[in-house]
Amino acid sequence: MAKKTRTIPTVMFNINGEGIIDIEALCNNESFTRAVYKETVAGIKDAIDNKRKIAVLFELDKSDYFVEINKTQWKTALQSCIDKLIESEAYEACSEIKVLMDKIK
Repeated sequence: MAKKTRTIPTVMFNINGEGIIDIEALCNNESFTRAVYKETVAGIKDAIDNKRKIAVLFELDKSDYFVEINKTQWKTALQSCIDKLIESEAYEACSEIKVLMDKIK
């Protein structure tokens, strides 16, 4: 029996007056990047728990378009999360992610 699937969050963003998203500003926004790292870990954990090959991170602006990561990229994505957490000395979270990495086959 599969474990309870997490509720996939929606990332809302504003588009500038020309209808273009300022991707660089978005990627440099600390709150946004922190949320992406958090949802990367949560999405991969959910996929592992439910034996999926794709981890869904979040939906883009209630569009029915989702940011997903294939299983082949999970370890790389989690290592990026660890690298980011080391910068802020969040070693306990790094340890939890390492345990998650060890579950990936």
